[in-house]
Amino acid sequence: MKYRKMKKAAGFGIILALGCSMLAGCGEAGVTETKETNAADSANAAEESGGEASGDTTTITMWGWNAGDIEKIFTAYKEATGANAALEYVTVQQEESFQKLQTTISAGLDLPDIVPSEVNQRGTMLSLDIWEDLSAEPYNFDEKQIFEYQVPLCSNEAGALCALPWDVSTAGLAYKRDMAKEYLGTDDPDEIAALFPTWEDFLEKGKEVKEKSGGKVFMFASLTNVKQILDGQNPQPIVKDGTLDMTSIEETLGWMVKFRDAGIVDNILESSTAYSASYADKLHIFYPCAGWSPNYVIRPNDPEGAGNWGLTIPPKGCFSWGGSAFMIPKEAKNKDAAYDFISWLNTEEGTRSQRDVVNYSTSNVDAYKDPEFSALYDEWFGGQNIGELLFNKAMDSIQVRPVSTYDVTVMEVWSMVTEAVNSDKSIDFNGACEMFKNEIHTLAPELKQ
Repeated sequence: MKYRKMKKAAGFGIILALGCSMLAGCGEAGVTETKETNAADSANAAEESGGEASGDTTTITMWGWNAGDIEKIFTAYKEATGANAALEYVTVQQEESFQKLQTTISAGLDLPDIVPSEVNQRGTMLSLDIWEDLSAEPYNFDEKQIFEYQVPLCSNEAGALCALPWDVSTAGLAYKRDMAKEYLGTDDPDEIAALFPTWEDFLEKGKEVKEKSGGKVFMFASLTNVKQILDGQNPQPIVKDGTLDMTSIEETLGWMVKFRDAGIVDNILESSTAYSASYADKLHIFYPCAGWSPNYVIRPNDPEGAGNWGLTIPPKGCFSWGGSAFMIPKEAKNKDAAYDFISWLNTEEGTRSQRDVVNYSTSNVDAYKDPEFSALYDEWFGGQNIGELLFNKAMDSIQVRPVSTYDVTVMEVWSMVTEAVNSDKSIDFNGACEMFKNEIHTLAPELKQ
């Protein structure tokens, strides 16, 4: 039951507080799948010696959910830097990474040299005093290397930079060109953005589309899309100084209820096969779209849609969606080697190399000062330079909410409330707000309201 799962997440801080005292001097964590790249003999020696391989080769241990890409990037890193290193990569499903961290620490087992974090879980993870401050000695990572908006997403609540980003997570509004032309009168991204500079304008345009289509066509497939964009645009902390602030929650819920009641958003669950299929239909126009969306979401779900997609700026501007980052535990055995690798990912050389090797856009600011490099074209988006929006225009106005200790709990409650509002029209704005407050209070009773 979801309640039980959420209570488990809410109690994470207590469990980890007990587990952290057992970190030092513990055995190796159990793994379900391990892949090693390069220097097989050295890696075997590393297992026997507890981390350091024979000779000068250092084996870096790492968790993650992108084994194929990381292994190619690690090979490129070795070729570029001459590092005498091997990688022991433990595959962890993204949705299970938080639980793995929890169980590993509470069981008193060793963490790897590099731990990944997805943004919705990062604040809770960073609240633990077990991570290296990568902006301090001996690392001295220069925050100016990465985009400014990423700093609060990679810093703990004390302001220490304890994670380094792996990707650019800026996002805009993708749309199907044929449907836009039919129902909005244009498929030009600038003209579409001009149609609705505010969410009120978007609502009114949605009503026009509904009427024109006889109620068959929706602006979005799911209320989750609405939540993702509007909440992503709001930099106001939800929890501050031990107090729950509902201001940004209420703003997002208000628009979700308005869109639902106006009938301009479909009620498909984002986790369903129907939602995936909606990318290829002629019933839904808009979708949130980050830099990773074309390769990992749009292409697989709309295999016949090459050239039919466009990217525009949503009302109120671009937002941050998702994003992975890497952290180094204080008790890691190979901290220097781990830092050398993850910091290289954010150098200009590393950023350019990853685009070449795995078509992945990472975070070095200087690389994007080159117009040729910042240009990004995708077959599904025809001749549009989507990099101009994601890497340049987005940076002009993007705002982000700093990560927080309570992020896991807040995200669990958001998921439950969004699903409830999506499926039950009897839940009005006030009811949705009360539901949110009650669930937060149940899971985190220490918070003031």
